Amino acid sequence: MNGLLRDQKKKSTRENITRNAIQMFKEKGYDNVTVEEIAAACGIAKGTFFNYFPKKEHVLLYVADSYAGLMDDIVARHQDGPLKQRILRILRDLLHIYMQHEELLRLTLMETIKAEIVSGSELTNISNFKNALRRVMVDAGELDPQQRLSDPELSAGVVVGLLFQTLITLSSKMNEDGIYGSIERQLDAVWEGIGR
Repeated sequence: MNGLLRDQKKKSTRENITRNAIQMFKEKGYDNVTVEEIAAACGIAKGTFFNYFPKKEHVLLYVADSYAGLMDDIVARHQDGPLKQRILRILRDLLHIYMQHEELLRLTLMETIKAEIVSGSELTNISNFKNALRRVMVDAGELDPQQRLSDPELSAGVVVGLLFQTLITLSSKMNEDGIYGSIERQLDAVWEGIGR
């Protein structure tokens, strides 16, 4: 019983830190918030913060991790239809979620990209998303040879790059429909082959 209570307390503390940090990031801007301020808002010592997150950036990475299950649900929802249309529906759903929480998810996306670059690891949400798309592409090709792609790994990487590049460069300049239109046009160009 003690272990269960301890685990619940840890989870509650982690969620409290995350909730307060996100609120402060939204109010003051990520760069203007210190670990000391987050700890004070949570009613914990600075050292307690570091028991849960090694750095302030890890709060954002934790948020990104919490979206992993949602991403899997979105991919699972779009199992029917032509491959390109399935991919566009997946991207549309992800874009919709991104736009609902744009400020926070933009920071989260940037930290996730940095983490992938620094670690050189393929254990981030970016890699997980790429692998999920690759599986969609492979499965589509196995069900219908007409939809088989020559290199699903490369193709998935291109689609992920297209989405993230578009989110980073356009989300503050366009509305959701405009961004989706841009994603759709870019995917059309890639799908048809840039050199054609």
